[in-house]
Amino acid sequence: MEEAGSASGFKQGERVTGFIYGGGKAHDGAYAEYTLCHKRRLYRLPETKLSWETLGAIPMSAWTAFGSIFEAGGLDRKGRKATLLVHGGSSSVGVWAILLAKDRGHTVLATTRQPGKVAKLKAIGADHVVLEDEFEEEMPKLFPDGVDVVLELVGPDHMRKSLSVTARYGSVVVTGVLTKQWDLEGFRPSMIPTCRNLTFYGMTNRGSLGAEDEGLEMVEGVLADVIKKVESGRFPKDSFLDRSFALEDIGKAHEYCENSQATGKVVCMVSS
Repeated sequence: MEEAGSASGFKQGERVTGFIYGGGKAHDGAYAEYTLCHKRRLYRLPETKLSWETLGAIPMSAWTAFGSIFEAGGLDRKGRKATLLVHGGSSSVGVWAILLAKDRGHTVLATTRQPGKVAKLKAIGADHVVLEDEFEEEMPKLFPDGVDVVLELVGPDHMRKSLSVTARYGSVVVTGVLTKQWDLEGFRPSMIPTCRNLTFYGMTNRGSLGAEDEGLEMVEGVLADVIKKVESGRFPKDSFLDRSFALEDIGKAHEYCENSQATGKVVCMVSS
């Protein structure tokens, strides 16, 4: 942190991370060597020897995954070995969802469109990996009664598919928009099957859990725990950091992402 306002509660030189709110919907532009940031968008990071490249692949994706599956989805509240479907498993949030759920002993199924990513997702920790084209055929075989929590990262237009494989009293958490389609045309509440829950997880300008300062200590605690486990090798860097690019190569980075080549996070290194 280069400078800190007197009423911000932060100090110059502190190591912090900032969360982007809105996911590109409200404002364009996020590449800069310096930026102004409100205090409620900032979280302290612990002392660590991890490189900025590695740290850059952790905070927003790891917290989004944690908030989606544990806070919104209540995965831990479903039982000691609950079942999680990560629909869009090779995305950065999807990879962190796999890592975090497996770290707590849950059973994880991930989906991908690309056969070449199956082995990587299994190496990360997914118990089962299903190709998107085989989803409707394979899901009933693996989980005939459905799964406890579905993390929907492909998009709201896939909500009906996710709800169809959700167990009784299970939850679908819509978090991602990989399809870039922000809604499901013609959606009605009556489309939600009885005894299934549909919710959304996102961060707002009022805080990480929807209210100013709500979740501040939780976010910093989760990030500290994740960073500690990265340092120890429990969460190997290669499992969540796919590739990094210099700022001057940002066009190549976007092409890499848009061609669905990544499994995990793509980091842009900004240097002054």
